[in-house]
Amino acid sequence: MKVLVPLALLACGLLPLHAATIINQFDFTVNSVIPDDDPIGFSDTRPVSTPVTSITGVTIQLSMNGGWAGDLYAYVTHASGFAVLLNRPGRSLTNLAGSGVSEFLILFDDNALFDIHTAMPSSGSVADLFQPDARAIDPDDSLDTSDRTAFLSSFNGLDANGDWTLFVADVAAGDQMVLSGWSLTIVGVPEPSTGVIALLGMMTLLWRRRR
Repeated sequence: MKVLVPLALLACGLLPLHAATIINQFDFTVNSVIPDDDPIGFSDTRPVSTPVTSITGVTIQLSMNGGWAGDLYAYVTHASGFAVLLNRPGRSLTNLAGSGVSEFLILFDDNALFDIHTAMPSSGSVADLFQPDARAIDPDDSLDTSDRTAFLSSFNGLDANGDWTLFVADVAAGDQMVLSGWSLTIVGVPEPSTGVIALLGMMTLLWRRRR
């Protein structure tokens, strides 16, 4: 069924042509050591309160130092959403140890140019923008050729309110990372106010009676 919006509402400015976009950023300080060679890993859950009731985009920033990036498996969950940020970046059939980067500040964005798994340098430190790893498979099996399915777009359409959880595990022995912190940026639209909804219903009814 096609729903027609009364032109009178648009003309008088009571109903915007497009819902207002809201951008909220949340910064979380952690400063916790990730257990070495331990798949149980570390979880950080944060409650989020925002007017955004329909997500249109998410970016996540991750700050870590002191270990070996190729050991890491990290993901974020919220409601039914699930996005894999890191899954043994740099790991391939010719490099099973993965990237040796020991310090990074990475902003994950689905729209970035490069996949973190294949674009992360082999060593040193990194501060840059990348697509999330998105390889939703066992870290022991993760390779550069693995399918990518778990992007940040999995949160689109969800209500942003509630708990967001970052999970990080170091799944290989030898080095130990510290999670300094992470941040979450949510883009979306708010729920229409009850007053606007009621007015829309009344005006629609009047418009139909005039036809």
